[in-house]
Amino acid sequence: MQDFSSFYPCEDQAFKDTMQQLVQSDFYPQLAPILFPEFTPDQLRDQVIASIKDVDEFQSKIMFEVCKYVIRHTMDGFSYDGATSEINTPCLFISNHRDITVDAIMTEYVHISNGLPASHVVIGSNLFEMPLMALLAKANKMFAIPRGGNPREFYNSLLITSQYLHHLVAERQQSAWIAQRNGRTKDGHDKTDPAVLKMIAAHGNRHNPAQTLADMHIVPISLSYEWEPCGILKARETCLRRQGPYQKVPGEDTQSIISGVTEFKGHMHMHFCQPLSLQELQDAGSFEVIAQIIDQRIADGYKLYPNNYIASDLLHNTHTSGQYSTEQQSRFMQYLDDACAKYPVDGLRQTLIEMYAAPVK
Repeated sequence: MQDFSSFYPCEDQAFKDTMQQLVQSDFYPQLAPILFPEFTPDQLRDQVIASIKDVDEFQSKIMFEVCKYVIRHTMDGFSYDGATSEINTPCLFISNHRDITVDAIMTEYVHISNGLPASHVVIGSNLFEMPLMALLAKANKMFAIPRGGNPREFYNSLLITSQYLHHLVAERQQSAWIAQRNGRTKDGHDKTDPAVLKMIAAHGNRHNPAQTLADMHIVPISLSYEWEPCGILKARETCLRRQGPYQKVPGEDTQSIISGVTEFKGHMHMHFCQPLSLQELQDAGSFEVIAQIIDQRIADGYKLYPNNYIASDLLHNTHTSGQYSTEQQSRFMQYLDDACAKYPVDGLRQTLIEMYAAPVK
């Protein structure tokens, strides 16, 4: 049997050591007073964190409270609908990807709110290079897709990840979450990478990938934000990449994580789409067509906000009647002006407009 111990959440002494590293990290005194204002950092450490025994308790006592903080202080509201009965069934959630952490942790929030254990989460291995994310991953049910050196090692790493996902969902009857692509959507177009589906199916019979995927009980999730998380930073990066090679500065990913958690997001909506059936997986005939089915599910479940209609009207010189007020339009225009004043990058205004307009199509 394949050894999956490197993927398992830490427990026992390893969990205690992780908690100790967390409270000793440079981020702890910065974030603790913000997320838990009713405690001093020392009180939070001694009265709450010291009593936590395992990953499930950490998620219900700490991460659940973090999610409530995010809703209370950075959102006008959070809602979810669709095939919500699916959260009671072990499945593989494939989600569009707008924020590094909020996408996944709000899915966990829905699970815990319904008295269920949080699902496991697949994250990019680059996030483990960041001290904060590495600690949080160990304290949660997060694991990274390993990266090999040569093509054979890389394939073997993907194969082991595929085997572990199957082990989680089909054998241990536990749900998992994975983004539809590597990296956040930066242009507003949510597109599933067929390579993600190939990885998921890699452990099974290559002559019958439809059955392998059906065994995973795939449920797409459509996430919609009124105000795009790190939208201005993403637009800035897109503009700079058009001008030439883009090199991230040290700490840029960490800043994106903190900004995504703390910046105002307006309303956030999560739609649980209908699961992919064996019949439609068989009829699809290719990973590319299956990706298109997932994309259509996500597009159909996407909640459009006034900002989306405003941006679409700006882009196409149209007027969508009844979808937004003059006040909402003025607010969005001010958002564009403030972004361009803060980051005077060529094309930033147009890129932001295109980003917000994309979901309308």
